[in-house]
Amino acid sequence: MTMKSRALFALVVTLLPSVALATEAERSVMSKAEISSLEARVITTPPAALNLDPFYQKYSDADGIPVIGSQTVPDAAIVVARDILLFMLSERPDIRKQLVHDGARVGIMAIDETTTDLPEQSDWKKPAIDDPRLSKCDVRDYAKTIGLQSDRDYWAARARGMGGIYTTGAAENILGVPDTRYYGENILVHEFSHSIFNAIRSADPALAARVETAYAHAKDKRLWQGAYMANTLDEYWAEGTQFWFNSNKAYITDTLTVVDAEDFQAHDAELYALLAEVYRPDHHIPADAYYKHPARMNSAHINLDASGKAKDDCFS
Repeated sequence: MTMKSRALFALVVTLLPSVALATEAERSVMSKAEISSLEARVITTPPAALNLDPFYQKYSDADGIPVIGSQTVPDAAIVVARDILLFMLSERPDIRKQLVHDGARVGIMAIDETTTDLPEQSDWKKPAIDDPRLSKCDVRDYAKTIGLQSDRDYWAARARGMGGIYTTGAAENILGVPDTRYYGENILVHEFSHSIFNAIRSADPALAARVETAYAHAKDKRLWQGAYMANTLDEYWAEGTQFWFNSNKAYITDTLTVVDAEDFQAHDAELYALLAEVYRPDHHIPADAYYKHPARMNSAHINLDASGKAKDDCFS
């Protein structure tokens, strides 16, 4: 990071008169959010050049990556999301450049909006039973769960954020509002890391190949039995990213707890070393509401059998 970047990152927001802060939760998060430039204090309507649906009325620029939302998304959520992106990309300008080239952008949902309210995702259908994204338990229970849901209801229940060239997150999660879904882990960090890994496939294919090897080794060693992290290569990277930034729900078995970056390094040193080639060495996104938060320990206990296999395992 350049000296100029460090100086800009050092601007800590204690009060932003131009940002409408509606709740105590938003004020709490914004008091900690480091803003990378004075321009971040200004949220505008989206530039016409983006050719966005009129649904989007708010815009901020994350060094070439648009952060957008409807009129009902709190300004604070837009600004904090922007800062999270900047910190995640601070060490790898080549990855940021690839994301900009690919047309990456990030949309934020208001608390009363859902995935299919977003214009780009309004026609999304629920997955078929043979969709490779489904877990073993999703397939097992399909007729009693997904099979009975409408497309909208499926996506509303499935996620408060999605990865991809268009990454999405939820305002209440970004702002750390207690008693909301996914409280205790940062879903935007997870979902945007999917975009980062997709960019790595183009910008640094050798690194992507080494991540794939690390995933195979982790599967062979049963490092993440019963965890979502074991489901696919991409989830392995995304969940690992959350652990790197001390912003993931704990992985807990009878003999092991992984919650902080130090635990993660000890448990999966191979993936940790690869993440170190991409992310900040301080393991900290200052605007992240869940950094080392005690709510990360509100996680299900994974029961392992004598051989180390998870019982009723949906993912491994």
